[in-house]
Amino acid sequence: MDVTTEIAQTVRMIGLIASSSSGNELCRRMATDELFGIGTLGVQVYALTNTGRWQPLGSYGKNSFESQTLSQLDDNLLTEAARTRELSFGTAMLDDQEVDVIGCVYLRNELPVGGVIRFSLKDSYIFTPDNGTLKAIQAAGGLFLDSIGYKTVANSQDSKKASPEDMTQRQMLILTEMALGKTNLVIANKMILSESTIKQESVKIFRALGVSTRQQAVLKAVTLGLLPEGVEIYF
Repeated sequence: MDVTTEIAQTVRMIGLIASSSSGNELCRRMATDELFGIGTLGVQVYALTNTGRWQPLGSYGKNSFESQTLSQLDDNLLTEAARTRELSFGTAMLDDQEVDVIGCVYLRNELPVGGVIRFSLKDSYIFTPDNGTLKAIQAAGGLFLDSIGYKTVANSQDSKKASPEDMTQRQMLILTEMALGKTNLVIANKMILSESTIKQESVKIFRALGVSTRQQAVLKAVTLGLLPEGVEIYF
């Protein structure tokens, strides 16, 4: 790939990242892009929590890792990408078909904070930027996580004060429903409570976690490992 093409495609990728306001939106943009989406079967975006877990923040399409819990302590594509600060490549089985998989880590101040995995048909287009342009994409990914509140919740001075003991069982259940993307009305109906009660409990949850929005509350819960194992958040 010549330098001009590589720079143009790097700018294109950074544009997809910068124009996304959630993990699901970023995955959809990447999977349906007229260039990067060619041959794509699925895209997943992850955050690296303080417990070393690769927590899904968004998904689009197929994912052979869906039933697995990925950890920085295990051998997987994201762990390899985080260790080497380079792209990681592998294969996986999807619908009894071998497909290509590529992992890219997102960095903040050279530290891994998240990453993305793409599943694609064998021998389909894969963008492989060199070290300089890759760093720009990795940094853009870190900024993306900042933009959706992950920096705030991960580095909050109140992080150590937040724990399951700070909230009631009802509030923990409401927080889990928030993570699943449920509205206050849906949560209220499910828990047989009024919507006003859910709103009041949400304020208490925000106060306990030291945040000001629902998205920040969920991301902080992810960072601190407060959500039940296996819960995939939906924004």
